[in-house]
Amino acid sequence: MEGFTDTVVIRGEECLYNPKTGIAMIQCEKCGHMNHVEIEVVDGEARFYGFSCENCGTFNSPD
Repeated sequence: MEGFTDTVVIRGEECLYNPKTGIAMIQCEKCGHMNHVEIEVVDGEARFYGFSCENCGTFNSPD
């Protein structure tokens, strides 16, 4: 995937990350679809505030 040059660890899993856009590819907990999610990296730790799956609509919490 173009632009996804780094990885970050989110919920214990390595995710592709685009540092220019701040977008990571995070898997939905329910259906497994890979979602484009805006994240922030603070002190080397990746954080997001939850997202609704682009495929099934399930809300994925950050915890």
